[in-house]
Order: sequence, then structure tokens, then C-alpha cells
Amino acid sequence: MSFADDYSLTRSSIFKTLVGLCVLITAINIIMIRQLYIDSDHFHQQRLTAQLNEEIQEFTYAAQQSPLEVEKLLRTKQATNAPFSYRLIEYLEPLPHISYYPIRYLPSKATKVRISDSHQLEIGVDEQVLAAYKEALIPIVLSGIVLPSATLLVAAFFFTVLILRRLEEVNRAMNRVLCGEREVKLPVSRQDDEFDILAIHLNYMIEQMAKNESTLKSLTTGLAHDMRTPMARLKLRLEEILASEEQLNEQQSQQVAACHDELELLLSLFNSMLEIAKLNSGQTNIDFHLVDLGKIAHDAREFVSPLAEQKQQTLQIREDQTCIISGDRSLLFRAVFNLLENAVKYTPQHGQIEIVIDELGVVIADNGIGISDEDKRHVCQPMFRADKSRSEQGNGLGLSLVDAIAHRHGASLVLKDNSPGLRARLYFS
Repeated sequence: MSFADDYSLTRSSIFKTLVGLCVLITAINIIMIRQLYIDSDHFHQQRLTAQLNEEIQEFTYAAQQSPLEVEKLLRTKQATNAPFSYRLIEYLEPLPHISYYPIRYLPSKATKVRISDSHQLEIGVDEQVLAAYKEALIPIVLSGIVLPSATLLVAAFFFTVLILRRLEEVNRAMNRVLCGEREVKLPVSRQDDEFDILAIHLNYMIEQMAKNESTLKSLTTGLAHDMRTPMARLKLRLEEILASEEQLNEQQSQQVAACHDELELLLSLFNSMLEIAKLNSGQTNIDFHLVDLGKIAHDAREFVSPLAEQKQQTLQIREDQTCIISGDRSLLFRAVFNLLENAVKYTPQHGQIEIVIDELGVVIADNGIGISDEDKRHVCQPMFRADKSRSEQGNGLGLSLVDAIAHRHGASLVLKDNSPGLRARLYFS
């Protein structure tokens, strides 16, 4: 049970509360059992004291009758399982007036009863009887402490595991939602308890999130698709105007050319959005073939080299191991090219960029501005741009496209610090 390991239990507030309650109940139980032990031992001593006084009275009365009566009574007592010891001793000195013991206390020494002019009888409580009684109480006391405490701890562990199991189902479902799944449903039992109410609310929330996301994606994709056609027509008209340069002066020609470039950027943005949406939804058909990722990296390097030379950057490639994977060569080329283009764009003049191919994929490392740990979690989202990258031209879709291509190939995009700079890895498991 992964949800009931040591770490989960020690950090569980439910388990801590139940253990604290067990400790409190155990402490109260120990105090009560201790008081019961003292009262029981005290009551036992009271009974022995009362019996000892009765013994003294019997032997005193028998001594007043005759020594024969004392001997007869002594033989009778010794034949029974009386909790007292009897010993005849020679009379040495006058005995004080016999007084009976208080009912609450046993005598510290044996009691002597004069039975004749030359002998006296010593009566005392058998120490073995007291010891045997206390030994008999010890298992009862220990069982009264250990058994309830152990039962409470087992119950605390059981209820904690039971609750953690229900919570683990919720956490796993929410993790699946966070990882991109939308068809997630939490189980609802017939008990109609608080966990079922929570599951119902979360199921409704997940359903609404899926509907809102689907609506937003449909709206964005539809908008991009519908606007692409009129923009393409507008781009063609601008190109026709630019082709007839004799009708425009120099200033007008520059303005129309700027509008043409901006429109081309918008078309590229909408095309990228549509492509990412189709890749994520599985609408793009991919022809899987065995391709050499090292060869793709070499080709991408050739395309990016002019940009790197303009900034006087060092662009090195190293193939440690051959990486043969199954995929679409065109899409994989675009993914590697986008990573290389980003590395060149965000690396300053005279910077260094290194491409490494191994059996796990390709790594592109630079010593540029890098990406903060906070932004690493969001850079693969469409249209997101980190603060450091806003000084460069772009639309925030490059890494989103790389991430979508990686997922369609069963790979992942891993971003790490290069100190300084960034290490971007296309990881094929």
C-alpha cells in the first residue's frame, strides 16, 4: 500500500490526531489501573488484618481454656490453607497486654500469644501469600494497560489507512487531471458519506473544466481557421501591390511591405496554432519510419548556421551514440530546428551552443539567458513568453510545438539549467 507507508503516516494529520488520542486514553487508563492496583492490595491487607485479629482471639481464648486446646487448634489451622505462619517458642519474658491491630494495617512483625507458663505462640502473615497475591495482580494490570493501548493503536492505524485510501483515490484522479486527462471520474459509493459528496463535487468540476476547455479550443481553432483565409487573400493583394512598384512612391512601398511582413507573421501564428491543436488532438496523421536523429540534428544545424554566424556564435555538434527512433522525419526536424533556433536567438554575441546526440535523444545546450525555474513550468503552454524573452521577436509557440511533437512520438521535452544558459533535451524512453 503506497498510501500507507511510513512517510504518508507520519505526515498524516489524521494519524497524528488518533495517536495523540490513543496516548491520552492510555495515560488515563494507566492512572486508573494503578489506583485499582493500590486499592485492591489495600483491600487484601484489610482482609488479612481482620483474619489475623480473629486468629489472635481464637488462640487467646484457647489458651485461657488449656494448653491442650491450643495444640488441638494449632493442628487444625496447620492442616488448612490458612494465610498465616505459626511457631511455638519458649517463653522468655512477660508479654504485654494483647491489643488488636487496626483494621487498615498489618503488623510489621509477628504477634506472640502466651499459651502456657513456659511457651508462647507466634502468629504472623505468610509473606509468600502477599507476594503471590501481588504476582497474580501483575498480569491483570499489564493486560489492562497493554491490550487496550494495542487495540487503540491498531484501530488508529486501520482508520488512518482507510481514510488515506479514500484520499489517495482523490489525489490520483486529480493528478490525472493535472497531467492532461479529462475523462476522469471519481468512484461514488452507496454510503453517501462525506467522501462521496466530495467525489460528486470534483466530478462535476472536472466535467465543467473539460467542457470549458473544449469550448475554448474549438473557439480558438475555429477562429484561427476562419481568419487564415481572408488573411491569405489580403497577403496576395499586398504582394500584387508591391509587384506594381511604379504606382507607389518609396514611402508607400515601405509601408505596404511592413504590412505584408506583419500579415505574414500573423499567418504563421495562426498556422502554428492550428498545427499544435491538430497534433494534440491526434488529427495529424504521422508516418512512422526508422529515422536517424543524429542525421536530423546535422541537417538542422546546417539550416541554423547562418543565423549563428551573424551573431558570431560557436555551434558545435557531438554524436556520442547513434539514436535510431521510429517517427516522422519532418516533424522531428521541426522540433530540433525550433530548439536550435531558440538557442541561437537567446544566446548573446560570441556565445556557445552545443548539440549532443546519444541513445536517449538529443541535447541542445547554450550559455544564453536561460529560463527561470518558475517559467519552466509554463513555457510549453501556447502563447506564453517568459519575461527574459520579450525583447526578442516571437509568438510563444515554438516550445509548444516541440512539446506537442515530442508527445506524439512518445517522448518528452526536458528543460534544465546549464549555469548559465539552458539545456533542452528531447528524451526518447
